[in-house]
Amino acid sequence: MQTGLNPPQPAPTGQHIIQVVRNWGPVGGMESYVWHLSHALAQHNYRVTIVCEKSHEVTAACNIEVIETGLLPPKPRWILYWRFANKVEAVIQSIRGQCIVHSHERSVSHDLTTFHSMPFAGIKEKSIWRRLSIRVWAYLRMEARELGVSPNPAVSIVPVSAVIAKAISKYYPSVVNQIVSPISPGVMAMPQRPQRIVPMDGGTIGFIGKEWGRKGFALFMQIATQLQQLRPHLRLVVLGPEQAEVADQCRNYPGAIAFLGWQSSGSFFQDLDLLIHPASSEAYGMVIAEAMACHVPVLVSDACGAAVDVSERHGTVLSIQNSVSEWVQAGDALLRSTQPAAGYLRPWAQVAAEYETQYHAISLKKYQTTTKT
Repeated sequence: MQTGLNPPQPAPTGQHIIQVVRNWGPVGGMESYVWHLSHALAQHNYRVTIVCEKSHEVTAACNIEVIETGLLPPKPRWILYWRFANKVEAVIQSIRGQCIVHSHERSVSHDLTTFHSMPFAGIKEKSIWRRLSIRVWAYLRMEARELGVSPNPAVSIVPVSAVIAKAISKYYPSVVNQIVSPISPGVMAMPQRPQRIVPMDGGTIGFIGKEWGRKGFALFMQIATQLQQLRPHLRLVVLGPEQAEVADQCRNYPGAIAFLGWQSSGSFFQDLDLLIHPASSEAYGMVIAEAMACHVPVLVSDACGAAVDVSERHGTVLSIQNSVSEWVQAGDALLRSTQPAAGYLRPWAQVAAEYETQYHAISLKKYQTTTKT
């Protein structure tokens, strides 16, 4: 559990934060991050303006104003992002008065950007044929602009995990000094998994992930297949992939698998005895934090941004380079444990407090620049 930060103090009257996000509302991982952060800021007297393409939720907070730029054709996606950035820029330039622009998108000019995913620049490690297109050029150009490679070298970069920070440093070494400490998502209190002793011959393990390839479903099934030999009554619950999509990965598993499709995972954690998340690349991994919040043990790869929050009381972190048998042994040990898993809580007020530190630093820089000129 992360502790040690006080809730944000009341903001100076009228302090104005502009949040840039394409879809306003708790309709996705990044979008929920912006939604909760904005409301936490509004509760502490910040004036928050949301600049978005579309608002999907009505907000009741009196300190939040929403400006929609209007829907754009969804494809080609790179043109959508480019056009949205230009529309946002026009709105920002029209806003009068002192403000801090906090972007979560590929915007043009901003004071701070939160990076929620792995850099697109990873494509540079692919074959040259994967890189020869105007789409790739556009994505790379927008990403570099967002990170302040040009034309805004003063932008502060907030990764949501150390995994993202490391990747940005690798592909954009010129912005290393602009990267600040990661600010991970908040996790609210969730219904706890009832304390119970897992039967020695069974237990329920789960996999959650719509992008099942990157999130390690094939490895999950290899682990489950060997674990089932030790626990013949093992039960598998899968949220995300449809059964037909992953039939090849499941063909060697002798038991039943409950495929629940893609839906909210919150109501299923209480049924799990272990969450296994062996992702090969995971910017953060919200399901890991949510499972820990429900007191569900976790077995995850060190490629997950959330792995840094997994203590021995929460579960086990392994490398995907570890053998399948090592993953199986770790999973079996967690299922055998009679010690209840620790909980995990990270209030959004704490997330807001960490951003408040960044906003104050930006305000100070702006003030110093103004006084010098």
